Amino acid sequence: MSDVWGDERPTRRQLLFDVAVALLFGLVMFAIHVSIGAGAAAATVLLAVALGVRRVSWQLMSAFAVAGSLAQVIAPGIAYLATTAYAVLFATLGSHRDLAARRFGLVAAAVAVVGAATYGALGGASEFGTGRRVVMAVALGSTAAVFCFGGWAWGYLRWQQRQSVQARIDARIEAVERRRVTELYDIEQERLRIAADMHDVVAHSWAVVAAQSDGARYALQDSPADAARALEVIGETARAAMGDLRTIVAQLRDPALQPSTPGSAQQTALVERMHASGMDLRLAEHGTPDGSPLVALTAYRLLGEALTNALKHGDLSRPVDVQVDWTDGYRLTVTNSIGPAPEEPRAGGHGLVGMSERAHVAGGTFSAGRDGDVWRVEAHLPTSSSSSSSSTSAHDGTARA
Repeated sequence: MSDVWGDERPTRRQLLFDVAVALLFGLVMFAIHVSIGAGAAAATVLLAVALGVRRVSWQLMSAFAVAGSLAQVIAPGIAYLATTAYAVLFATLGSHRDLAARRFGLVAAAVAVVGAATYGALGGASEFGTGRRVVMAVALGSTAAVFCFGGWAWGYLRWQQRQSVQARIDARIEAVERRRVTELYDIEQERLRIAADMHDVVAHSWAVVAAQSDGARYALQDSPADAARALEVIGETARAAMGDLRTIVAQLRDPALQPSTPGSAQQTALVERMHASGMDLRLAEHGTPDGSPLVALTAYRLLGEALTNALKHGDLSRPVDVQVDWTDGYRLTVTNSIGPAPEEPRAGGHGLVGMSERAHVAGGTFSAGRDGDVWRVEAHLPTSSSSSSSSTSAHDGTARA
């Protein structure tokens, strides 16, 4: 995730602001503390420099801050007002992105409090009594704690606030990205579905048209009635295909449109077209359709593609057996003879792949392959009633157990 706080390096405007504040602080505080002593004057200059470089390098800032403290201990004079800069310096450490800087600031604050208390207790040993030294130790230690620990704590709270904002923004970005990926996946699935529909419509229609046109050519001289019937089937198939293609194009223009659910009339028309194309199709159907639009559409497409493959690659001199069973979900079994020298399917074909994808999208299974001298297609799709029966059976079995 990206960092909402941008680059770690300070901007030019920030650097100019820090330098201006440091110069102003240094001039004012130097004028106030120069009369106190060399240590106070030196500490003022060093603290001003630390303020000026606090965004550039926390190590360099810390070095000047420590030097300012040592200057007040070594040389006479404490820069009482200038030491307020430590609050800003420790706040910088407390709010730093680097964990090492935050930890260093916390340890440095503890050292500063102990050092200030020790200086108060020992610095005036020759002039004051024990009670006065205790008071000085407590006063300096408390003041150091307020500026050092207080500044660090304020900076640390600011860092936590930034982390909280960063976490919320990261969560939003992740949600948007997740939604974008989901939408892309849905679009891809819709594209694959429409491509499969186009393939099924075109492949089935042209297989029937090719078979009927060959039959019409052969029957034109000897049986004009059969030729006329073949041409009639070609016209019906073409009109049905154009209607299906118009529906698919409409779905491309308006994704909200849902594909129509095929009924028994469409299946009957499909079977009649296959009969008219010279196929000896023997259909046995058991049970009642579930009524699920997805299962109905998938079942129709699977049957249509299986019969189309039988028409194109099978041996039509032998019957094509179709078993449809709705008693336990939807079960389809299509077997057809393929003869001694079947036509090899073209590489890169979409028929079997599309059938498998359709079955899996509906939560079912699909298999197709040669079984001796026949080609067998098997598919099973669960329906709401079969799922309910399975759940009920499982519940009853658990209760009996």
